[in-house]
Amino acid sequence: MSLRQLHYALAAADSGNVTEAAKKLHVSQPAISAAIAVLERHYGTALFTRLPGQGVAPTNFGRSLFADIRGVLKQVRSVLDLAEASGPLRGEITIGVYRALAPYYLPAILQRIAAELPDVAVSFDEADLDSLVARLHDGSADLAVTYDVGIDPELSIRRLYALRPFILVPQDHPLVETGRTHLRDLNGKPLVLLDQTASAQYVLGLLHARNVRPERVIRVQSFELQRSFVANGLGLALSHTRPLVATSYDGKELAALPVADRMEPQHVLLAASRRHRASVASNAVAEIVVKVFADLPLAAVDDGILISRKKRA
Repeated sequence: MSLRQLHYALAAADSGNVTEAAKKLHVSQPAISAAIAVLERHYGTALFTRLPGQGVAPTNFGRSLFADIRGVLKQVRSVLDLAEASGPLRGEITIGVYRALAPYYLPAILQRIAAELPDVAVSFDEADLDSLVARLHDGSADLAVTYDVGIDPELSIRRLYALRPFILVPQDHPLVETGRTHLRDLNGKPLVLLDQTASAQYVLGLLHARNVRPERVIRVQSFELQRSFVANGLGLALSHTRPLVATSYDGKELAALPVADRMEPQHVLLAASRRHRASVASNAVAEIVVKVFADLPLAAVDDGILISRKKRA
């Protein structure tokens, strides 16, 4: 079994198709198939389920093995990069970012990395909260910028800052005159909910704990659609993500009112898997991410939405 064979088999797992993996690596299809066969003989079990006309899908054993293979190959690349320690830091890093946070922070992160680590190749992956945790565990992401929702003990985290929740309302809503809201203001009102498993469970859990019962729940898949529904009077929303503009895509105005209830803030985290040893490049990128958040202007301090930044090793 060689590193090349591990690389070929992992490419098939990532592509979900032997032919596509061969094209990506500029090798023949039989070379990919042969590498898979070597690994399956070595482990005595199938790594893939063959799907006629659709490609291949890793078995349960295959998924676990490919997570380990990914970690091994990353460490090999890291060791090779150390051979050039006297020169610029090199490496390949994938950063996962929660979709609702990506538009705010990802551009600044990428710009800072390009300026300080020009020889580190960075790719990024926008995903929901559940998918980010899965990507960290299987090694397809080295780092993730996410909320403190659905985080398990196998992840190491650093807190970047904390946010209080706020309620989104149309600009002409009576609550705008008060300047602040309470969770009870959502009771008996339509709730526009961002329908991503971990996020939705978190919001509904907050409301349930305070016996707040919305009239009905309108589930949407994107933050901008949530804002648009609110701006057009279809319901109210509870969120921790606040744009610096007060209009939705269609030009309708809405307001973000801080929640006055005493409650725990939501933390934005930098997360990594404890299972996979971090490369030198990954550690360097992590420090840059922390600096990016530390250097951001304190938007919305006057209305109490951004309340703290706290780093944790």
